[in-house]
Amino acid sequence: MKTYLKTLATVFITLSSLLSFSAFALPNGSELKVGAAVWNLFDNADRHALHTAYIHKPLEDYYGIRPTVMLITADEGQHYFAVGAAKDVYAYGDFSVRVAFHAGIVDESEDLGDSIEFYSSLSAMYRLNQRVSLEAEVGHISNGGLGDINPGSESFVTSIHYHF
Repeated sequence: MKTYLKTLATVFITLSSLLSFSAFALPNGSELKVGAAVWNLFDNADRHALHTAYIHKPLEDYYGIRPTVMLITADEGQHYFAVGAAKDVYAYGDFSVRVAFHAGIVDESEDLGDSIEFYSSLSAMYRLNQRVSLEAEVGHISNGGLGDINPGSESFVTSIHYHF
């Protein structure tokens, strides 16, 4: 539990530092995401995690794809470091739907079967104001058959996004 609290403190300090930058520090249209997750959703929902991510502004020359960097910290000290892409596939007023795919490394891979894991997600977002959105996300992590075992796991994440 102490590792989880240390990680939470580190993430909080990092995000506080990023938010203290001027609006010119990160590209306009970028987002910072912080969320709480329940993992093993279809088993016994006994794992919890903190999801943090930087989501770059849409790259207009590349179909609006948004490069992302993600860190997931689980309650038993596991960390998942990943890079990926997100795409807003639907928008109506303040509501939008986003899909994302990440490839990354898990530092303690015994439960997942391999140190290389892929995370995909589908989320719905609601924009509260110009700077803040709420998100509900369903995700799946799997090693794609790279390991001897491939149990995979599903998650439900609620997040808050800060828009630059």
